[in-house]
Amino acid sequence: MNQSIVTCQKTVDINSPVILWNTEMGLTCPNRRGRSACNQHNPILNNQPSEPLSEYSISNLDKAYDELKGSVYQLIIHYDACYSSHHCHQIMTESTFKGSHFYLDLDGTLYQTCDLYWKTNTAPADDRNGNERAIHVEISNLSWEALKSESNSYKVSSCKYQQKKDRWELFLSDKWKKQLRTPNFRVYAARGYGKRGYFSRRINGKIVRMWDFTDEQYRALISLCFGLNKLLPKIRLQVPYDKQKNRTPLDRISNYSTFEGILGHAHVQRGEVDGVSCKYDPGSAFNWPLLRRALNRKKICS
Repeated sequence: MNQSIVTCQKTVDINSPVILWNTEMGLTCPNRRGRSACNQHNPILNNQPSEPLSEYSISNLDKAYDELKGSVYQLIIHYDACYSSHHCHQIMTESTFKGSHFYLDLDGTLYQTCDLYWKTNTAPADDRNGNERAIHVEISNLSWEALKSESNSYKVSSCKYQQKKDRWELFLSDKWKKQLRTPNFRVYAARGYGKRGYFSRRINGKIVRMWDFTDEQYRALISLCFGLNKLLPKIRLQVPYDKQKNRTPLDRISNYSTFEGILGHAHVQRGEVDGVSCKYDPGSAFNWPLLRRALNRKKICS
């Protein structure tokens, strides 16, 4: 099983399963774009609708990698509001502009959908330049299911979490269960909040209710962060942190456009400009302390 992520023919082993877009089980980003700071492709690809795959060629891989290392300095974390990564991919292919470099499935499988050299349109941010500087990962989670305010867009009609003793399990139909890489995988939220199970916190002015991600997703995400830092060192092993409040903020941060590291979609996009919507992912249940501790341990060991 492949465990490497790749860009410009440079690879890094992240010690976690990765399915690449150019393999038999791969999922290919349907709406890639060129980055304006990179010049090893036809510039018509920067802002135009997707062209045939044959047009997405990189002329000089070494120069492309150097340009990418100099211009990309953020990993943006999203929830996908879907049943699984295959469901998320279906939604992406129905769009004319959406895309993400990575999907992270319920069982911890990562799907890399294109070379990181390319831009994907997932988080324009409040300065409209967010996709130019970022890598994106869509983590499978129904997210707003407890509130149901966004679920209708993704064909989610009712509560799918059930309590099993002291754990909360997501009920998946056979359609999505069969497409998970791990046979008979049971989807348990890593944590539950009290008797109700779901978490509820205010993010960018709105209450967000959701169940937690899986332990397998957290482990894979941490591995991805380490790997991206090796490939693209300007993506530093740090998350936003308020030292006075001793926590990671959930709202958009003031230095969202210059922060070098790992952020949530909500950290970069409050929707204060025309045509840019307010975002809340990765949501109220995302375990920022867990991620921060893991990144800090890595830096100390290094």
